[in-house]
Amino acid sequence: MNEDIRIVTQKSQAAVTEEWDQIAPERDAQVAGNHDASFSQVLEPWVLDRISGAKRIVDVGCGTGRLTSKLRLDAEQVIGIDPSPTSINIARSHDPLTTYTVASVEDWVAKHPNADADLVVANMVLMDALELDAVVSALRHLARNGRVLATMTHPAFWPFYWGYATNPGFNYSDEVFVEAPFKTSTHEFGLTATHVHRPLSAYLRAFHTSGLEVTELEELRGPESHTKFPFPRFVALEAVPTTRL
Repeated sequence: MNEDIRIVTQKSQAAVTEEWDQIAPERDAQVAGNHDASFSQVLEPWVLDRISGAKRIVDVGCGTGRLTSKLRLDAEQVIGIDPSPTSINIARSHDPLTTYTVASVEDWVAKHPNADADLVVANMVLMDALELDAVVSALRHLARNGRVLATMTHPAFWPFYWGYATNPGFNYSDEVFVEAPFKTSTHEFGLTATHVHRPLSAYLRAFHTSGLEVTELEELRGPESHTKFPFPRFVALEAVPTTRL
């Protein structure tokens, strides 16, 4: 069991946003330098392979915009949304051509009810969503005439990879907040990040309830060798509205 990880039952959005404000500068430097193999070799390629034909794209939880900038290459309009002001400021500094906004996706949709997109991307976002149903509902609204692409940590195997599966406060079937040192497979940041553990069925239920049909679901392994960790670490899915509006 990883003694540096805490299982808690409550967390505010303000606290989570502050964590990402602290992480953003070093995280951006790492991604920009191609030092996160999971991002550059697994997650980013999965998303980029599926954006063909999309002209209006919204990148939800865009962070510092490194993926967002690449989404813009073939699209006519790309909007990046993230609640972290520090992340958005960094994104704007290296990509002045894309529209970046400080907001949660729920608040942004409430302020722009007529906005829609051919493609809505939520890369490594859903496990950070404190209110999953509200976030997925907002994704559905934006993609009411398009598609959703989402990636996230694999709830069945991430607890073993991160070392908290045997924590006394952890139960796979429960929704809990996990405070852990933020790190990648090659780098530890010395800062804390919070994600929400919930069973895979909770994500599928949220999509179904919101009116999104999952048309593709893949379990993605990390870039490490099979002998180091033989199980998938990520879930990637594509979904479309069950009815068009």
